[in-house]
Amino acid sequence: MTRSSTSEMFELVTSYYESGQSQTAFARAHGISKGKLCYWIKKFPRKPVLKPEKSNFVSLSATPSTAPTSSRSMHIRLGNGVEIEIPL
Repeated sequence: MTRSSTSEMFELVTSYYESGQSQTAFARAHGISKGKLCYWIKKFPRKPVLKPEKSNFVSLSATPSTAPTSSRSMHIRLGNGVEIEIPL
């Protein structure tokens, strides 16, 4: 392989990560030195896959009411029996 652009090497490193091959075997198969592959792997390290954290957030929605403002409130009842009343 002749002198390569950064984008070409990024694609090559991405292919390496997906290949499952050793660095030596991958470099040999693509006509580059193992040292060159190692250099570009350091430039483009594999990003860890981040798993989203489990959230206990529950989305709430309310519909508009025509009741007078002074008599409106929101009631939230939790699973443990706690009840919260929020005047609107």
